[in-house]
Amino acid sequence: MDLLASTSITRGDLECMLFDEAAAPKALPLSLLEDITNGFSDDLEIGRGAFAVVYKARLANSVVAVKRLYNYKQMLEIEFHREVECLMMVKHKNVVRFLGYCAETKGNIGSYDGKFVMADVQQRLLCFECLQHGSLDKYITDPTSGLEWRTRYNIIKGICEGLYYLHQNSILHLDLKPGNILLDEDMMPKITDFGLSRCFEDDQTRVITRNIGGMIGYLAPEYFSNYQVTHKLDIYSLGVIITEMLTGWKGYQAVEEVLEGWTNRILDIEQWEQIQVCTEIALECTNLDPAKRPASMKHIIERLLETEFSTHVIPEVGTSELLLLHQSALCFPFKPNKVVLCPLQLTNNTDKHVAFRLMEKSIKSSFLLLPMYGLVPPNTPYTLIVTTQVNEELPQKYIIDVILHSATLILGDDEHINTLRSQSEIFFQEMGNAVQEVKLKATYTLPGHITTLLSKPMSPTIKIICKVEFFHMYSLDINQAKQWIIVGDENGNVGIWDYQTQRKVDSIKSKQAMQGPA
Repeated sequence: MDLLASTSITRGDLECMLFDEAAAPKALPLSLLEDITNGFSDDLEIGRGAFAVVYKARLANSVVAVKRLYNYKQMLEIEFHREVECLMMVKHKNVVRFLGYCAETKGNIGSYDGKFVMADVQQRLLCFECLQHGSLDKYITDPTSGLEWRTRYNIIKGICEGLYYLHQNSILHLDLKPGNILLDEDMMPKITDFGLSRCFEDDQTRVITRNIGGMIGYLAPEYFSNYQVTHKLDIYSLGVIITEMLTGWKGYQAVEEVLEGWTNRILDIEQWEQIQVCTEIALECTNLDPAKRPASMKHIIERLLETEFSTHVIPEVGTSELLLLHQSALCFPFKPNKVVLCPLQLTNNTDKHVAFRLMEKSIKSSFLLLPMYGLVPPNTPYTLIVTTQVNEELPQKYIIDVILHSATLILGDDEHINTLRSQSEIFFQEMGNAVQEVKLKATYTLPGHITTLLSKPMSPTIKIICKVEFFHMYSLDINQAKQWIIVGDENGNVGIWDYQTQRKVDSIKSKQAMQGPA
């Protein structure tokens, strides 16, 4: 690489470059870098590594960071050229901004073996934006202290986006660790230190080399056996960092152990899911078999984004929701060997009967007793009681996707009614495009965990007293203020259940008690 000669750039010029996002990195004179660091004063030192010292350099109205490489001639040139080559290629919000470089050699006279000799002294320096919160390693703690989850998640996502950008541009970082991730005033992460990086050709996917000096604990184990460098090394390092962000340390922890560590924090269901997904990603990234790690950074980012988007499907133009949901989450507090109830509140605002099916998105069974089917009368509120299966142990999945299908049913259509009663699955298949779909989340919370229910405002008291002879359910009576649910079955059993305390309030057995206006 041909490094351009330094030009007469001043403090003011450098400060203008800092405030101009479009400004390209430039060759900087050694005299300027010496001036703004007070001759590389120890008082301005803010970091030190294996190859360099970093100083805080003062301009008129701002500061920058100056990285001075040690004067080890052979290694110096390799690391310096490699880092400048990579930095000249990148520009991304999650990569530290590169302002310029200095490559000067001076001849100094010194005494050697009783004689005066001329020796060349190389000066190799890099200049970056200065991020006031320093490196990420200062903020890694366990879940009981330190950063809130939202900040941790944004840092994880930012690192992923920065690494995705680098891989898209055929750059492998190869020294990803908390000390090489800086944080700006908004706690946005920026990847730095490209001294060990490799810039691949467009069609190149791997290289064999022994000259990788990444930190033990973050460097993937397969490198020590075959010295093969691929993007999977960065993905392994990312997994270690995510684990540290989740737990405060690098070691392996199962999903349930990580979630247990966050039980004392007040989290909503989206955050709860993000912790689970990040834990799963971290475990996959640190798999000892590179082939079992995520295929690319794109796959990781897509999984993170899935936790952020609204789960509701917007109906097509000219249509409206057949069943209005009053919540977007079902929350079940875990109780060993007990069935846990959760009401799903629906409203049919149409003038027709609406059939529904509640089912899991995955074909695998989980902690819920699904699928469930039912029929909601016209212009009627309705409460569906969703229950868990009896489970002695905590489930493998704490958060699952649940789908509510709904379709209009015309009572005069005997064929469809009979199909719905006997073969509900076939009914919804036959309805085809007429079926509306709404997605929800269901979470099985650990003991002591607090989860907020994302619900829409409702009136203090809603009562439903109707004789609906469908799927053995005859009537429901809801007191929203006290969260009481009155349910009855075809045998005349009536029970009052307090959802908040998860206890039975009262029960009677009288068919007449079930009777009410149809």
